[in-house]
Amino acid sequence: MKKHFYGGQAVIEGVMIRGMKNCVVAVRNKNQEIIINQIKLPSFTNSYFKKIPFIRGLFILVEMMVIGFRALSKSSEIIDQTEENNLSNLEKFFSYLFSTFFLLFVLSIFLLLPLFLSDRIIFVEDNFIINNIIEGLVRLVFFIAYVYLIGLNKDIKRVFAYHGAEHKTIAAYEDNLELNSNSIDKIQKYNKEHPRCGTSFIMTVILVSIILHVFIPREPLLLLYSSRLFLFPFIAGIAYELIRFSSVTSENLFSRLLSYPNILMQKLTTAEPDKEMVEVAIEAINESIRLDNLN
Repeated sequence: MKKHFYGGQAVIEGVMIRGMKNCVVAVRNKNQEIIINQIKLPSFTNSYFKKIPFIRGLFILVEMMVIGFRALSKSSEIIDQTEENNLSNLEKFFSYLFSTFFLLFVLSIFLLLPLFLSDRIIFVEDNFIINNIIEGLVRLVFFIAYVYLIGLNKDIKRVFAYHGAEHKTIAAYEDNLELNSNSIDKIQKYNKEHPRCGTSFIMTVILVSIILHVFIPREPLLLLYSSRLFLFPFIAGIAYELIRFSSVTSENLFSRLLSYPNILMQKLTTAEPDKEMVEVAIEAINESIRLDNLN
C-alpha cells in the first residue's frame, strides 16, 4: 500500500491522527487508561476538489476546522466521563480557541484589525505599498503574540507537549521506525517540530498574504477590505501547495528555506513530551494505520 502522509493535532490529554479514510482520537483519562475513539469525517472529505492543486488548500483548511472541533469535543467527553475530573476549564477553553476558533479569528480579528490599524493609525501617507507591508507585519505580530501568551499557561503547555508527541511519532513513522512501547526512547530523539503542521499552514497563509497584498491599492476603501476576503481562498491554496512541496522535497535547499519560519513558529506551539504522551500518540497512529489496512 502506498505510504500515506499521516497528520493530526493535539487534543485535551491526547492526540488525534487523520488517516486516509478515518480519524482516530486517543486520550489518556484520569484513570491512566488510553481510550481510543473514531470521529466522523465531514461529508466533503473525499471531494473531487481536494485533488485539484491551488483549490484543495481551502477545502483542507475547512476540513481542519471541522475535524479539529470534533476531535477536541471527543477528548473533552472522554475526560468528563472519569470519576475524578480535575481538568482545568482554562485548558478546555484555550484548547478550543487554539484550534477551531483560532481559524475564525484569522478571518475576523486577525484580518480586520491589522487592516484598520494600517489604514487609520500606523501608516505612511501616500504610500500604499509600505502600508500594505505594515498591515501584514501587524498581523504576523498579532499571531506570534497570541501563541506566546496562551503558551504561558501550564495547562496549555500540556496540550503543546502532546503536539510535540504527535510530531515526533509521525516523524518516526515516516522514518520507517516500528511504533511500539519499546521504541519510545528512539521516538523521543526526533524533533518536536514537523513541516506539515497546522501551525505551519496558518503561518504560511500570513506570509503569502503579505506578498500578495503588497501591490493592491488601498483606495477605494471597498477594494481594500473586499480584496482581503476574496483573495483568501487563493492565499490558502498557494500556502497549502508550498507546505506540500516543502514536505515532499524536504532535503531541497529551497524547501528548507520555505519551512524555516514555520519550524521557528513551532518552537512556541510545541513542547517536549513525556513518555506517556508519546505512548498515546503511538496508540493513535497505530489504530489509524490498522483501520486504513482494513480498507
